[in-house]
This record gives sequence, C-alpha cells and structure tokens, in this order.
Amino acid sequence: MNEKDRISQDALFTHSRELPLWPDGVIERRLELLRPRQIVALRNECPVIYLPVGALEWHERHMPVGTDGMTAHGISLRAAAVTGGVVYPPLFWGVDDFGVSESGEIRSGMDIPADMPLPGNIFRIGHDTYGQLITEAVAEVFRAGYRVVALVTGHGAKGQTHTIYKVARARNNAAGYRAVVPMEAYAPAMGILPDGGGHAGRSETALILGLHPELVDFRESPPSGEPVLGGSDARAHPVHGPLTVADGNRLVQAAVDGLVARVRDAIDKMPPA
Repeated sequence: MNEKDRISQDALFTHSRELPLWPDGVIERRLELLRPRQIVALRNECPVIYLPVGALEWHERHMPVGTDGMTAHGISLRAAAVTGGVVYPPLFWGVDDFGVSESGEIRSGMDIPADMPLPGNIFRIGHDTYGQLITEAVAEVFRAGYRVVALVTGHGAKGQTHTIYKVARARNNAAGYRAVVPMEAYAPAMGILPDGGGHAGRSETALILGLHPELVDFRESPPSGEPVLGGSDARAHPVHGPLTVADGNRLVQAAVDGLVARVRDAIDKMPPA
C-alpha cells in the first residue's frame, strides 16, 4: 500500500476521529469483529497480522474437531495482545497425506490407522490448491498494508507444514526481509509434559484445555484398555495422572512465548517503510 492510499484511508475517519476507539477500554484483535477505523488504527500502530490455519479433523472422542484451527487461533490472539497487530479468522481447510490402511483401502490422515472415514474429517483439499490459496492469502494481506504475517498452523500434517514454510520462503526472498513468519502453533509446547504423545495426545489435549477447557470431555474417551483410534492416548496416565487446566495453561504460555519471540524478531528486523 502506498502513502497516497494510506492518506485516503485515514481521511475516511475525519468525522469520527475524536470518538473513542475502544468505548469499553478493551482492545479487540479479532479482525472480523473490528470496525474499519479500528483496523486502520491497529495496523498503523503495528503492521502485523496473524493468519491461523488448521483443519476440521478427528481428535479422538474427547476433543473438538476444530482443535487444530482453534489452537492456532487462540495462541495467535494471545501473541497479538503482546506484539500488537490483528488476527484473521482461522482457515479450516487444509491437506493431509495418503496411505494404505490395513484393509488395503487408500485413505488419508487419521483415517489410515483407524481404517475408516472418521467422523468430522472434512477439510482436505488438493496440495496444489492449498498452496495457491495460502500464497494468495499472504499476497492479499500485504496489499492491505500489513508488513509482517505470522502464518501459524495447528495442523501438523507434513504437507501442510511444508506448504506454509514454502510460501514463507518464497515471499521472504521476494520481499528481501522476513515478511512471513511460519510456525507450528504447538511446537514450543512439545516435550514439556512427560509422555506428551502425538495427535490428540496429552500435549495437544492440554493445549485445548488451556484455551477452551469447556470443550474437552474425558468421559467421551473410550474405556481403559480399549485402544484409541487415529491418535495418541490422552487418558489419565498411570504415572503422571490426569491432565489439568493448569497443565494446559503452562503449555499454552510456552506456545505463546515461542510465537511472540519469532514475531518480535521479525518486527525488529523489518526495514523502513
């Protein structure tokens, strides 16, 4: 965005400039809830936008299918409260990897070990389509005047992670600075809990406990001794006990700290406009 366009945007709010931006004193950073004057004010203060991406995917029976996008979005919101900037609504379309299940069926993602189409898995689009979508989304927010994009994925499929890093590398090479900051939302929290597990395991469950504890219901988990499907076991550990909201808060804070550090580094190294 050039200076002429910025001046034109600012002129839209001449008549309301003296009105309070935040009548209740609370700064909102969810882009979809902001009025245009608030958007411009936040962008002028800090030209950073967070783009959280995820999937609608089975996360065993105790967790919501929106876990990936909700994790990316929740961690982005908390990071933006520290760094400044705004947060785009989470994108729940994504990609997964294909394989052959035990029965010989070609399936993808968590459907492979489960050997069935698991309920809630409604997110898969083609890798090329997804790459084009993320590329154009990033280009769009730069056209809107943002100068640093935090591209945060909560979905850990190799194809999705590869795509956001590939898009970031291409944009950064073209911009000549670290304009796009890619990150797996959960990465800084991994390894904190003993026996943290993988998909839908203790660590991922703890992150949702820290962000949306009302959406986790361990009563929905299969009985002890019955194997879980397409995920890791997040039931009470025989040594480490049950997961708690305190565990979740600890992991969420670690994830937020990791994202804040990366975004602040990009802001510090951002060239003059």
